Amino acid sequence: MSFSELQVQKVLSLLGFAARSGKIAFGKDMLRDYITNPKLKRKVVLIATDAGERVKRDLKIRCEINRVPYFEFSNKSELARAVGKREISAIGVMEPNIVDGILDVLQNPQNERT
Repeated sequence: MSFSELQVQKVLSLLGFAARSGKIAFGKDMLRDYITNPKLKRKVVLIATDAGERVKRDLKIRCEINRVPYFEFSNKSELARAVGKREISAIGVMEPNIVDGILDVLQNPQNERT
């Protein structure tokens, strides 16, 4: 699935808010804990399109088993820049309102306003 430039910019902006409030999960162990955490009711995982195939496969399987929505989205350097890191293959968002915003942008492109 490909996303419009407006969708990408909106989501990257939302990721920036999540990062500034310390509400992101990244790295293999942190993401595994995030995906399986029963206390978090609203979740979304964004996987960089240029992440390694093993990383993608592992995360997708874990997300499907735990019914966590995931998207292949943007690339490592854009994701990293949005959250103030060097390079990131995948990100989980822990703030429910931001999760809702991201899901709204990515699942409902007809809601886009220019």
